[in-house]
Amino acid sequence: MPTNLLLVAAVVALALCAVRTAHMFRARSMRTLAARRGFRYIGPSAPPTWWWNPSHLEVGPPLPAWISHFRPSGQRMRQAWNVIEGQQLEVSILIFDSIIGEYRGGHPCTLVACQTEQQNPFGTLTSADRIVQSHGWTILHGVWFLWFSWTMGARRIDGHLNGLRAAQQAKSEQPFLKV
Repeated sequence: MPTNLLLVAAVVALALCAVRTAHMFRARSMRTLAARRGFRYIGPSAPPTWWWNPSHLEVGPPLPAWISHFRPSGQRMRQAWNVIEGQQLEVSILIFDSIIGEYRGGHPCTLVACQTEQQNPFGTLTSADRIVQSHGWTILHGVWFLWFSWTMGARRIDGHLNGLRAAQQAKSEQPFLKV
């Protein structure tokens, strides 16, 4: 009996260690993305309660207060981490990982928000990407696969930011019509 209990404790410890290690590598890639773009990585590097999802989200700067009531895909956000803020061609951008879900469950997702009411400022999107508008912000919420959302890889986020830059530059290069 004691060996079974010891085995269960070792498996739980190993699982928690694997989750913590995954958060560490994700934070490293998000810091690298922020540095490469000239953005500011705010953190934290893992969800504040990474072993348990709280019942509601408490936000502070730089995340706007309305984020605590934002419901991507109709589900409430429970935690936010790996927060990155910056400006690209005078448009404010927020990128962060979050846990969405109701009750005790939840799944991770990445949100890329830019302060514009443009319908799709991100350029080319896949069918798995979703765009939502709220409070003067356009939010890219992805990636959905097998009825779950997942975090976006740093390369994918970078690609969306490149699409945002291309769309902004194309918009600024359009000739003005004189009436």
